[in-house]
Amino acid sequence: GYGPSGTPEDFIVQVGKPVGSAYGYVTDGFYTSNDFNYTPGTTATNGKYTLKAGVADPSKVIGVAQPGLIKYKDLNGDGVITTADRTVLGNTIPKVTGGINQQFTYKKFDFSAFLNFQAGSKVLNANKIEFSNGYTSNTNLLVAAANRWKTIDGNGNQVEYISGGFATGVAPDVLSAINANATTSIPVTGSAAFYSTSNNVEDASFIRVNNLTLGYTFNPNFLKRVKVSKLRVYATANNVAIITGYSGYDPDVSTRRATGVTPGVDFSAYPRSRTYLIGVNLTL
Repeated sequence: GYGPSGTPEDFIVQVGKPVGSAYGYVTDGFYTSNDFNYTPGTTATNGKYTLKAGVADPSKVIGVAQPGLIKYKDLNGDGVITTADRTVLGNTIPKVTGGINQQFTYKKFDFSAFLNFQAGSKVLNANKIEFSNGYTSNTNLLVAAANRWKTIDGNGNQVEYISGGFATGVAPDVLSAINANATTSIPVTGSAAFYSTSNNVEDASFIRVNNLTLGYTFNPNFLKRVKVSKLRVYATANNVAIITGYSGYDPDVSTRRATGVTPGVDFSAYPRSRTYLIGVNLTL
């Protein structure tokens, strides 16, 4: 659907299963200092972090475990995160779609409204994957990255890094204090930056106010004076509003690759515009 070459599949096609099955890892927040044993080093900044017993090791999939790294659920319970821990994250084909078109008249005024909706589907937010990772240096990220787990303190000092195959850094209490307000993980680098996860497969349900039109028809007696048999003026607004929990621009999108089995991917889709129209219906 989206993933660049060399990354695990983000959709799966199975015999007897529906098309549009998003596939990937289930996230479980991120690793914190509490997931590690800490061995003080020779300085205040080179102590060693090693995973505690019972905490799944992500090194075969993401890289060396460290505080702040995104955490995947160990679905098969073997203590190691591998491609075997991937699962279906949802389906991108709506279970329910529909619309409501209603018209009202009151004296010389008329009003119409068209709403449409969908429910029971997911959307793979590839924009979220693309703009929240650390694959490319010096690129802009989504605003959520401002609250990421930090490896550099407020004074510009490095407090956590990888050395010799281990996470290394300051003491856990210091590191935890620096990241007391962290709400998201360290941006992932390498090919793991593009993995499909439950963080990026979102609910695509929505209700959209697609069209609103308000019109007024003039009194025929008045129109006779100007030799017009019918005159109606109206104003229309399209794509007025959308109610959705989706974090992207629009869940009603599908920018898949050249295959019909990966619908419901949102990658660089230009947001649909809101338009306004004023018109006249005139009959002489």
